[in-house]
Amino acid sequence: MYKDITSYSRGDIEKKTRVLQNEANGIVFRVHKHIYYGNQWLLSCDELNVDKMSLDTDNMEIAKEKGRLKMIELLNRKAEEYKKAADSLL
Repeated sequence: MYKDITSYSRGDIEKKTRVLQNEANGIVFRVHKHIYYGNQWLLSCDELNVDKMSLDTDNMEIAKEKGRLKMIELLNRKAEEYKKAADSLL
């Protein structure tokens, strides 16, 4: 479940969501915007060393779904890497 963690100024008349955070079993990731990327939504996850990966959309709902699917892909890839590393020690 995504949570809006955008920091709003008191003077903001129109409160537009810019940062959504989600968590998968303790692994936190964000779908967000950045000033240098215009209206494009991005994916960032410190745990996986992902920083401002483009989700190729300016639609928040599409970005949320793309972010979720990309995280599944990245987590599966990382799990496979760890499995191979563990197997190499046997």
